[in-house]
Amino acid sequence: MLLPAGCSSVAIATEVAAQRWQPPVIIAFNINSGAASASRSLPLLRLVHELTGVHPFEYRVSARADFAGASWLPYSAALQLSGWTALIKPGAHCDGALVGQRLILFLQVRAEIGGAVRIVNGQRVVVPQKVESNVVSASVCATA
Repeated sequence: MLLPAGCSSVAIATEVAAQRWQPPVIIAFNINSGAASASRSLPLLRLVHELTGVHPFEYRVSARADFAGASWLPYSAALQLSGWTALIKPGAHCDGALVGQRLILFLQVRAEIGGAVRIVNGQRVVVPQKVESNVVSASVCATA
């Protein structure tokens, strides 16, 4: 195989491997298909999102940008959030004519991209490598 000047086979192999997968990237996110408001009586919010890159296997959602206390959950393309009214922070009022409180949610997904060999108790073990997506946010006005 002839290589371009200044290239090594390692550089080409790395480039080819990088083209096989792209970390998951959330390119769009909204709540209930972009609705401005959601009644507090709704049992679930739909977390509508669009992704590119490797298919994720887990996601997490939180009212905090640092995801404190948020657990990773099994991913599905149709994400829903129950118990969402407990996440509303006092004093976060809605804009304009809407009367209610603003709920801001942060979403992140992660995927497995292969494995790495680790030594565990003297044995070589392949441990899954995980890569996290970008963090995106969306908001909705919670109304009575």
